[in-house]
Amino acid sequence: MIWYFLLCLHFIFEIVGVLSHLIFLKLVVFQKIMDFYCSISLGLISLSMILMLVTYFLESAVCLSIGSVFEDDQCAEIPIKKIILCIHRFAEAFSLAAQLFFTIERVLSIQFSKIQRTLFFKLFFLAGFVFENGFAISYVYTNVILGGYGLFWLVTFQLAVIANFPFIYYAKRISSSKYKANVTTYSLKRKHNLYNFYEIARSFLYSTAIYMFAQLTCFCILWGAAVTGVMYSVEFHRWFFVISLIWNANLAIFPWIVMLIHRSQRERLNRLWSQIFTKSKVSSKILGMNGKELVTTPTQFDYFNQLQRAWE
Repeated sequence: MIWYFLLCLHFIFEIVGVLSHLIFLKLVVFQKIMDFYCSISLGLISLSMILMLVTYFLESAVCLSIGSVFEDDQCAEIPIKKIILCIHRFAEAFSLAAQLFFTIERVLSIQFSKIQRTLFFKLFFLAGFVFENGFAISYVYTNVILGGYGLFWLVTFQLAVIANFPFIYYAKRISSSKYKANVTTYSLKRKHNLYNFYEIARSFLYSTAIYMFAQLTCFCILWGAAVTGVMYSVEFHRWFFVISLIWNANLAIFPWIVMLIHRSQRERLNRLWSQIFTKSKVSSKILGMNGKELVTTPTQFDYFNQLQRAWE
């Protein structure tokens, strides 16, 4: 009975996760509030996670159609299940490589203000996209099609997850230090960009930390299964079922961590929430230095609206 309850949790996490990422794409990626390369990178990460959630949902549905809660040997022999598994593994490896590349790209963009305009950066970004696909295809071919190199990929994924954290922490530190520099050091436009870089790095740092904790927990379980020999027994299907539940929960909360930690995104969500659930419109006020309300003319009101939009 407990396994059917966990299966329901699987489906809930997958449905909620897909909806969460669609909201993330709508409010963050497609709004063009970040620079082009950042939006593309976040979009690719989010789409790969959506693909992981959808394919696991389909895998579970295929196994359930033959009366199996777990991905056992009988379910694994179904041809459509093998195809879905290849797509899932591709998205899994692509997502991990995309997160690591995104962090490196952020460090370069923060450290060198004009690098995004250069031909080198465009080629670097294109090479990163090719690498992500090549990494994912290699994983699918060696691990799923050939059925080998399990421990090699386990170590590789673990190192990639761990390596991503110090990179994003460094991006947060340098963007913060550059933003706090004297205004004579950087122009206001550059400081505004640095503030955006800092907010992105800050929100991604927390999401990466939680993602890393969840992944390392799963990796420890897999290492335990490999050392004890459970990985090669019938009982491993139950272990992997629990691991997949942790993964799917992690994928579902990932976009919300990014949006809620990012200050301007959090404010946009609060305004959206107020518009949906507040019946009476709350009037905005502009206060002077003495704390008294200023009477705004249309020109002043438009000015403050434009100022607010510019800094979001």
